[in-house]
Amino acid sequence: MHDLIIVGGGAAALSAAVFAFGKQLDALMIYEKMGGRAGTEQHLRDQADKEYLAGAEAAAALARQVAAHADRTLYDKVTDVAKVAGVFRVTTEQHGVVESLAVVIATGASATPLDAAGARELLGQGLGYSATTHAHIVSGKPVAVIGTTIRALRGAAELARSAEQVYLIAPEPGELDTPLAHALQRYPNVEIIEGFRVKAITGPFHVEGLVLERDQEHRRVRVNAAFADMGLQPNSAMVRKICQTDLDGFIWVDQGNVTTLPGLFAAGDVTTAFGEQILIAIGDGARAALSAYDYILASTQIPLHAPVD
Repeated sequence: MHDLIIVGGGAAALSAAVFAFGKQLDALMIYEKMGGRAGTEQHLRDQADKEYLAGAEAAAALARQVAAHADRTLYDKVTDVAKVAGVFRVTTEQHGVVESLAVVIATGASATPLDAAGARELLGQGLGYSATTHAHIVSGKPVAVIGTTIRALRGAAELARSAEQVYLIAPEPGELDTPLAHALQRYPNVEIIEGFRVKAITGPFHVEGLVLERDQEHRRVRVNAAFADMGLQPNSAMVRKICQTDLDGFIWVDQGNVTTLPGLFAAGDVTTAFGEQILIAIGDGARAALSAYDYILASTQIPLHAPVD
């Protein structure tokens, strides 16, 4: 049985794993994609080299440290987490059940995909799902933000500081009654297009424009990049039966990343405290691992891994 199992492969999981390794815990990281939504270690290094992406270098360094402990990682998908007689039983698709005293869930959240022609083909070619992460690379360019979530509004505000023009596409105009939305209406380079949905994204190889639709009305806007934020879907299905989540499925955590089930901790975008920033996720993962470490120490009768006389 392991001391700790960390589920996930993103920045929060990497941080938690490195902390656990440093504390000499018998920790196992189970992941489907190393680097999570931010990408692989190589991708993180490339991002750090080509553009300023806060936390990319730190995440790449964490990934290298975890890779040096390959025997403590497992490439697999976790389908269920249960706690039986004080022991966590983590069920995986390929390796059966593995057990531990504590678990950190750092599985992140997936962006709700944009339902528009060309969205799949142009993903990563000018179309993204995180405006705040890439606000620094659109200087002097016309861009679009699609959605009215708080993340979309924040992204539009950040983009407006450097972009030539920001088009905020608001399919649900009723959600614009917020202080930030009111502030955006006063930005000279922000146009809020209410009630329109994106019918298509145009461009043979890179985003060149959007085709918008409202009833029988159509409009075209030319942009060099577009960021869709229709909401996030937390990857929390494996623990929703054993801990408290909000109505959307985000795992409730306190300031120490402790969930409502003793021994179960959560970090990163899968929690109610998500920030969708690499640096925030790194801190979250370390804090969750520290709380898990304290829990393990309190649950262990003898010093961890110490020989018995």
